[in-house]
Amino acid sequence: MTIKIARRAYGPLLLATTALATAAFAASARAQEAGQAAEVDEIVVTGQREAQRAAIAVKRAEFEVMDAVSADDIGKLPDHNTAAALRRIPGVSVMEDQGEPRWPILRGLASTYNRTTIDGAFVGSVDESARTVPMDIVPSVMAGRVEVIKTVTPENDGNAIGGVINIATRSAFDASRPFFNGMASYGVYEQHGDVRNDDPSYRLSFAAGRRFGAADEWGVVIGASHEQLDYDIPQVESAAPSIREYTTAGAPVNSGAANGNGIQVPTQLRLFWYNNTKQRSGVNGKLEWRPNVDFRWEASALYARMEDDEERTEFRTEPTGNVTNQTRTSGTFATGRNIVGLNQPITRREIGLGRTAFRWDATPQWRLDGDLVYSQAGLETPNTSMEFRTASNANFGFSYDTSNFFPVFTPTNPTAFSNPALFNLQQRRVSLVETDENTTQARFNLAFDDGGDTRNLKAKFGAVLRSSDRSYASSRTDYTARTGFIYTLDQVDRPGPDTLIEDQYRLTPRIDVAMAEAFYEGNAANFNVVTAAPTGNYDVTEDVFAGYAQASYRMGDLTLLGGLRYESTEVGSDAVRATGATLTPVSNSGDYDNWLPSLHLRWDVRDDVVVRAAWTNTIGRPDFGSLAANENVSFDGSQATLSRGNPGLKARESEGLDLSFEYYPTDGLMSVALFTKDIANEIFTLSSVQNLDVGRGVEAVIVSTPTNAETAKIRGVEVAFQQALTMLPAPFDGFGVSANATFLDTEFTFLTTAGQRHTGLFQQPSTTTNESIWYQRGPIEARVSHNYIGGFLETINDTIPNADQYWKGRHVYDASVSWRFDNGITVFAEGQNLSNSGRREVTGPGRTYLQESANYGRTFWIGLSASF
Repeated sequence: MTIKIARRAYGPLLLATTALATAAFAASARAQEAGQAAEVDEIVVTGQREAQRAAIAVKRAEFEVMDAVSADDIGKLPDHNTAAALRRIPGVSVMEDQGEPRWPILRGLASTYNRTTIDGAFVGSVDESARTVPMDIVPSVMAGRVEVIKTVTPENDGNAIGGVINIATRSAFDASRPFFNGMASYGVYEQHGDVRNDDPSYRLSFAAGRRFGAADEWGVVIGASHEQLDYDIPQVESAAPSIREYTTAGAPVNSGAANGNGIQVPTQLRLFWYNNTKQRSGVNGKLEWRPNVDFRWEASALYARMEDDEERTEFRTEPTGNVTNQTRTSGTFATGRNIVGLNQPITRREIGLGRTAFRWDATPQWRLDGDLVYSQAGLETPNTSMEFRTASNANFGFSYDTSNFFPVFTPTNPTAFSNPALFNLQQRRVSLVETDENTTQARFNLAFDDGGDTRNLKAKFGAVLRSSDRSYASSRTDYTARTGFIYTLDQVDRPGPDTLIEDQYRLTPRIDVAMAEAFYEGNAANFNVVTAAPTGNYDVTEDVFAGYAQASYRMGDLTLLGGLRYESTEVGSDAVRATGATLTPVSNSGDYDNWLPSLHLRWDVRDDVVVRAAWTNTIGRPDFGSLAANENVSFDGSQATLSRGNPGLKARESEGLDLSFEYYPTDGLMSVALFTKDIANEIFTLSSVQNLDVGRGVEAVIVSTPTNAETAKIRGVEVAFQQALTMLPAPFDGFGVSANATFLDTEFTFLTTAGQRHTGLFQQPSTTTNESIWYQRGPIEARVSHNYIGGFLETINDTIPNADQYWKGRHVYDASVSWRFDNGITVFAEGQNLSNSGRREVTGPGRTYLQESANYGRTFWIGLSASF
């Protein structure tokens, strides 16, 4: 069955929602007496001990397998954003971008296949193609708690193989009096000021709420935040494929080739200095009306924006021709070439969300609720890049030494090797990428509760209508020097930073941005101008209808819940594909249906022991960009990547089993959870290296295509422990500890051009751990935290298995201390990444060769917070 959702239906739907809510209120027969306090769902308190208590209480009360981070821990030192706070939850790891936590991964599945919601409302994605919500863009000041639901019931969205991340926003009814929370802090990055900007790093935020009206039946919450970060990142790498072998005659071949000699040699040496100047801002508000205990209505909105202004300076050395004088760790290249590059992407992301919702307890047994949501998300990335190259000759020959992890390239002619006069302009490029996503969603739920004391029957029915439109547009213009016009690096160069990368590499010379722009403006007539065809543009529409029914029955200490969710999805896409110089419009459409049954059990063995079990079925829809029949060229430094869509992709289908045991001692928690997921139609991106012309001559291009794999399996164990050590004698009773760990065993089977391959699931570490020791007594609070993310497979190469890329495990230590005064003011200091841990990626046989290594440095913050 296929159900088409008409967009024009949402206007009448909104009117119907408003009319129904008004009628529900008018029909309410159990009005609350004037002045009577409204129901309080959750009381948010301060202090690490109370924050832990609140999170444990939420986990204990919920029916599903769910973990939470309470309001006092979100933005609490040292977790300034929601992504960082999520690392403290068992089964959750977080992918970083430029050293900052951003993309949550739940139980082995990347963020694109987990649902992110705010108060249960759909949130649009801000990525070039994926269904992802970077958690660092959501202002932490707006959150009352962040919940991770790992065993979804039929009422939850079916597109949640790993689970659902829900941000429950603050409510004025959470407290009996007005509240205000504010924070201001100043940060110092250990690595700053060497590349470009040296702007101050700071954070400002506040949230305030109160109830008002004759009977305090109205509530309002507002919040805002702004931060600026400025830091540098040095990086050394070898672009994919990172290593190669040579024949007995010295000719280059792929690593692992049958005629190779087994000696791994870096394909190049790339040095980078990054400067990132980031700004994030957000505002949110919520208005609530609770005129009596039977009815409540709310309207909320938020807007968040992030801008990452980045400069990437690059110096690259690569060999040409054959190798001579080769040993296991050394050799000589008679010729080579050097490249100096500059990229200046400015990534702007924004999300907007508007929601109106109501709940009406029509009778003691029946409840009706619903909401209408509009979500908008956008991405804009303008970029100006330049590249200068030398000729390939003996001036740039070198010998190499790979006896250590970081290879050493020693120039044969040091004077010529870095002479800017020998670097000629390859091209200047101006590009722009824009995506926009607009989604409207309506939900209605009808719930029944017989209210029995010994036997309790509950049932719930609901439906969802959602319509999304996702567009992508890119433009690219290349500028090259006309014949006879000489443009060399010495006309616009400047020395690189004095600081050595990995204590041994100095990046120099580099491109002076201001001089290069001025040079172009003064010589614009001497450039050839070529505008690329818009082969990457697409528009994808997706309409979803979902309905569900579920019922639970409690007999004493045992509760069973079963139900079924049905989701119908209809997708259409418009794109263009290039055939030679001809652009051909391509349109595709399709639909599919999914029936998603589930069964859940909760057994309250004792007051302090809970056992839960679940059988669930979920799906993972393909990324929007993956479904369009388009081609898109992008550049990482000077490395070209061609991405191709695949309209034939199928949605992932997952079947999961969960079993958890939880023990709740006083002020503590001990839990063990076992889970397994079998995934059909697993989606991954297959990469290969091909020699293509993407606008600047034939070169090695990474070609990536999303593909359905054969199978994927995940088996895992989560363990967690939290305990406030209040049983100890003073002053040691102020200590508390928390720790969790997740262990995964994954299997991944897929087809490549070389045949079937078996690996672990990509982008998922087999081990993650989090540990904290904290102290709270009187006005002082302190915490030391450790986070470990184990190594994992990050990129799969289609044709060269030895070129697969892996992230190494990473340990991060943070610490904070604060002093709270009686007037509600708190002063604090913190240190992040005290272990000075960076990101290291490896490749090749034994995963022992350099692919990429980036250093993030330490960061220190001081600040004031206020709570009234």
